[in-house]
Amino acid sequence: MTEEEYKLFAEFEDRMRELIRLYDEKKRHIEVLEASLKEKNEIIRQNKQTIEALQTKYTDLHTAHILAGNEGEFQYARKRVNKLVREVETCIALLNE
Repeated sequence: MTEEEYKLFAEFEDRMRELIRLYDEKKRHIEVLEASLKEKNEIIRQNKQTIEALQTKYTDLHTAHILAGNEGEFQYARKRVNKLVREVETCIALLNE
C-alpha cells in the first residue's frame, strides 16, 4: 500500500470510530427518553385514576346533597328514583315475556 492509501485508511478508521461514538451517544439518549416516557405514562395513569375517584366522589356527594337538601329537592329526588325503579321493572317485565 502506498502512503496515500495508508492516510485514507487511517482517516476512514477515524471517521468510523466517530460514527460509532455518535451512534452510542444517540442510543443512550434514546434510552433516557424512553425511560422518561414510561415515567410520564405512569404519572398520567395515576392522574386518570385520581380523576375517576374524584368524579365518583363528586357524584356521591351531589346525590347525598340532593337527598339531604330541602323538601323540594327531596321530592324531586324521590320522583326520580321512583321513575328509575318503574323503568327497571318495565325492562324486567319485557325480559320475562
